[in-house]
Amino acid sequence: MKSVQLNKKAFVWGILLLVASELSAQFSDSFTIYYTKTTNIHKQLPDEPWVEQIKKGIPKFKKEKYILVGKNGISTYRIDPENETSFTAPEWLIPSAANEVILYPDSLKLKKDFAGSEFMICDSHFNFKWRITNDKRNIAGYNCRKAIAKFQDSIIIYAFFAEELIGSQGPEVIRGLPGVVLGLGIPMFYTNWFAEKVVLNAKGYNPKLPIKKKQKQYTKLMLHTEMEKLFGGKWNPDAEKMYWKLFF
Repeated sequence: MKSVQLNKKAFVWGILLLVASELSAQFSDSFTIYYTKTTNIHKQLPDEPWVEQIKKGIPKFKKEKYILVGKNGISTYRIDPENETSFTAPEWLIPSAANEVILYPDSLKLKKDFAGSEFMICDSHFNFKWRITNDKRNIAGYNCRKAIAKFQDSIIIYAFFAEELIGSQGPEVIRGLPGVVLGLGIPMFYTNWFAEKVVLNAKGYNPKLPIKKKQKQYTKLMLHTEMEKLFGGKWNPDAEKMYWKLFF
């Protein structure tokens, strides 16, 4: 009788260990994600006759490689050191490579470039009000669900998140979903991000941004005020769009 009970216990423990191993294999809060960011440069240019000649001399799409490393609820997002691009265009059309983001559980830190000046931004998270849909898509081997958010009344954001990756992070400042975002699209900026590869168990994780000596740190509001000065105090829809684009 005792041997039967022992065999039952061993069987139960075996099942529990199997389930635990399956869960640990499927769910992870430590990962490295490799994204390709694609921007339609032609669409970003004004619809003017004189611009058509510029369009003829530059590629339609610009592709960039980014890496998101997440661990213990913190993530860093920066350009892939091995990123190579053959995109050639006038300097004023090429986005700066100074683009790094750290997302903490309760705050964010960014290093961005605007008009040749580097800004360090430290502030609270943005509040994205997501609506999760029934649409699904497989990205980089993960089954993802689609969510939609309307940000600042005019910016529509589409995101595909993987519940198997524990966290609420995504490219740039995106967060707030019950899983990590592997696919992202923002039509206003003619830009999308899609994960090409996911590697579990993040290595070489270092959630820090190098700060230059005496470098001033800005809040989102302070940056808005600084950019307003650069525009001569004349804030218009184009300036507003440029401001928000800094965060995406």
